Amino acid sequence: MEQRQNEDQRTLRKLFFLLVDEMADITFNRSLGILMVALMASLQEILKLSDEQLTAFTADFEARLPEYLRNALHPEIAMA
Repeated sequence: MEQRQNEDQRTLRKLFFLLVDEMADITFNRSLGILMVALMASLQEILKLSDEQLTAFTADFEARLPEYLRNALHPEIAMA
C-alpha cells in the first residue's frame, strides 16, 4: 500500500486539489487591470510618453476595444 500511494497519481491529484483549493481565483477584471497598469508603465518607461500623451493613448486604445473589455476595465461605469 505504501508503494501504491507513492506511485499512484491519484495521491498527487488529491494533494494538488487541496493546495489549489486554498488559493483565491483572480477575476478577469482584476487580471485585465493588472495588464493595463503594466502596459501603461512600460509605455511611460520605454517610450517616455508624457502624462498627456499617455492619457490620449489610453483613451484611443480603450475606444478600440470591444464593449465587454471596456466594461471590464471600468466596471463602475458599466453598472451605471
